Amino acid sequence: MKTITLLITSLFASASLVLADGIPVDRKTGEVTVAHTVVPLTAEQIEETQTLGTFTLTPEQWREIRVKSPQCPKRFTHILPVTWNDCTCCVGDGSQYVIALSRDRIAVLHRGDSSVNMESVRHELFRDRRVTMLRINERGEFHLGGMLVPFPTLLKALAVPPEGAKRDERGKLLVTVSEGGSVYNCSRGLDVELPMGSKPSDDVFASRLKQIAAAADQIGFRVLFSVEEIESDN
Repeated sequence: MKTITLLITSLFASASLVLADGIPVDRKTGEVTVAHTVVPLTAEQIEETQTLGTFTLTPEQWREIRVKSPQCPKRFTHILPVTWNDCTCCVGDGSQYVIALSRDRIAVLHRGDSSVNMESVRHELFRDRRVTMLRINERGEFHLGGMLVPFPTLLKALAVPPEGAKRDERGKLLVTVSEGGSVYNCSRGLDVELPMGSKPSDDVFASRLKQIAAAADQIGFRVLFSVEEIESDN
């Protein structure tokens, strides 16, 4: 796969050419001003962007980008055109969106430092939904919203509840959701999806799942996966 990687040593050098809180694009040249990889789209990817408004990397594309940007998600739910002239507050940081350069070329922004990664993880953990789903692969690696999240980062993200969080009478975190025209509060749940055929008590998962459950319970999540099953099998 042919890709073009543009690296920049300092975003601030071009800050005057980038809209505040907007996409990192030089308005004069149309060039992306932060580290990124330009991905040429396959026919299937073009169809996905045009019909679903999402973008999914092929296994080969994902593998190549993760060499430079290990936390890159496989799928993006937001595609912003290179001419976007508004803030990105509705789609989060560069882990949440890609930039469409043309019909068949997309710029995938490389992930930033650990503080940006942490912000992305917490944004995904505490979105307004009843259940946050963590997915874990056969190597015991956690994925959240398509992002590969290092285990220490995930534990750190779970160490502190969101600012101003509301709680129910049991001390559980509350989230406001809208379904079927109704708006109501319910407790936040945290669940984990394992690979097919796997058990929580498998050695590769057991210790990490118990730590995740303890951290989530400590800050007020409703833990929806069974820690008792892990302990009873060991």
